[in-house]
Amino acid sequence: MTESTSTPTIDGAFRIEENTLTLKVGDYTLSLKIEGPQPKLIGRLQMEPGQTLFDVVLEAAAAFVRENGENEFTAADLYHIAQEKHPDLEIKRNSWNSHIMSSTRNHPSYRHYTSHRDYFRYLSRGKYALTPDMMERVVNYSS
Repeated sequence: MTESTSTPTIDGAFRIEENTLTLKVGDYTLSLKIEGPQPKLIGRLQMEPGQTLFDVVLEAAAAFVRENGENEFTAADLYHIAQEKHPDLEIKRNSWNSHIMSSTRNHPSYRHYTSHRDYFRYLSRGKYALTPDMMERVVNYSS
């Protein structure tokens, strides 16, 4: 078995500082920024800073009312609108329904939630409507 006696040589400067690789050969310089993939927190909903799922719920309700011209909807109606507008959010259905119920003061399960909003009225059998205050905000916002 013969060993190779030739070794590669680099005539220039090779430097790594933090996440930048710099190679200098003669008059030429090559700099590369090394970035890994952005970590995604598994099981966590990723939203814009300052945005909550309650904001997405209200946005979906406003979009439903503006698009359909009626103020009666189900949690599923709003869920589908939110999925269309934010496909990257991966919203869990149970979490979505919990946020709807905790945003509905007259819902039988409202008392079981600690985060309360007053966005909707519970009509019956899974039907909801925006409260008059929220309806006014939606109408004024779209005008």
